[in-house]
Amino acid sequence: MAEDWLADVRKYVADADETVVKAIVRYCGIALQNRDSSLVAFSDTKETGRVRENFLKKKLGLTNSDAELDSAIAAVGDRMKEDRTKNRVTVYYLLAEHFGLLSVFGGSSASAAPLAAVAGLGAAGVAGTAATAAAAELEPVVATPPPAPELAPAAAAPAYAASTYEDEDTGGGGLGWLKWLLLAALLALLLFFLMRSCSPEATAPVDDRMTTEATGGEDADASAGDAAATAAIPEGAGVVAADVAGRPKLTVYFDSGKSDVTNDLAAAATKVKAYLDANPTAKLAVSGYNDPTGNATVNAEISKKRAQGVGKALEAVGIPATAIDLVKPSDTTDMSGDNTAARRVEVTVQ
Repeated sequence: MAEDWLADVRKYVADADETVVKAIVRYCGIALQNRDSSLVAFSDTKETGRVRENFLKKKLGLTNSDAELDSAIAAVGDRMKEDRTKNRVTVYYLLAEHFGLLSVFGGSSASAAPLAAVAGLGAAGVAGTAATAAAAELEPVVATPPPAPELAPAAAAPAYAASTYEDEDTGGGGLGWLKWLLLAALLALLLFFLMRSCSPEATAPVDDRMTTEATGGEDADASAGDAAATAAIPEGAGVVAADVAGRPKLTVYFDSGKSDVTNDLAAAATKVKAYLDANPTAKLAVSGYNDPTGNATVNAEISKKRAQGVGKALEAVGIPATAIDLVKPSDTTDMSGDNTAARRVEVTVQ
């Protein structure tokens, strides 16, 4: 989708920092390629809640009360109420500038924008000592865009099913090198667990956790995917097999925005088929989950396709269609924060 993000931001901030806008666009990533997820729906409380939790708290690192953060978001929405297309890049720029945190995206440490007057926050709702002086000088926000400096939007909000859009942080900042160092450490740890999963000794911790899960009721069943994949969640698409209370279980993972089932499902499903052959009355429940990023409608459709694809793959190894049920979980969105683990389909014996 061709969009002049800088021009949109400068409708509200005449001298918006182009470097910051570009960093926010990189932060939003693939979400900006979809029209729906590139916009912020201020009337949707779930979406504004995700802006608060994912952008203001996680990305900007704010610790203000939810009421203060929600008030700032509402102030941006009021400021942009005459604009039919409330671009996410512009919304995120205005919020970052309001809290004096454009530096997170490589900009200068600016004072708070005129949102405090609109939201009724006062100096206490603004991050940083510079914000206190700025709040006293701000003029009330009127219907027309104020000339105060601000920059642009951010990533799309999520919904049901396996995630389509990743809210990846590729923005600037003085500590960017630390992010890559941590990523390298995580990859090394993941490789260690992958190697251990190949040995018999690696199965013991997983079995212990599965036993606890099997006796833990509904809540334990909902987290079965996490327990099964603790030792070897693949980077992207892949299959993890485990035993839960003496019954085989498969957890099928997917690449972001994809519904293709990997070829290793056939080999992993042999134990499931053997169990069904020995227990003809047993059935399989195939359930899809998603991470909390991306567009809700698109995520729901992809999650459905993924579950259907896993069902077809199970039929291909000889499991009858009558023994396979597509079951939509009561809560399909995994809010644990691990988006790789959230993009999954679970196959359990009922």
